[in-house]
Amino acid sequence: MATKVKMMRFLQEIRGLTELGRRYPTPTKASPLFLLQLRSHMAETSHSKQRLVITVDLKDQPDIPHPVRIRHVSSGQV
Repeated sequence: MATKVKMMRFLQEIRGLTELGRRYPTPTKASPLFLLQLRSHMAETSHSKQRLVITVDLKDQPDIPHPVRIRHVSSGQV
C-alpha cells in the first residue's frame, strides 16, 4: 500500500513538472483593434523613400595615380 501511495505521489510530481515545462502561453486570436493599429503602423513605415540625387563638382582634380598594368609571369616564361 505504501508503494502505491509513493508511486501516485511520484506520478503527480512528474505531471506537475511537465506542466511547468510548458511555459509558452497558448496562442490566442489577435484582437481586431491590434490588427488595425498594426496595419496603420505598417502604412506609415512602408512609404517608398524618394531617392536624392547628389552632384559632386570636382574643381581641383584629386591626386589619383594612373592605373598600373599587372603582368602575371609563370615560372615557365622567365
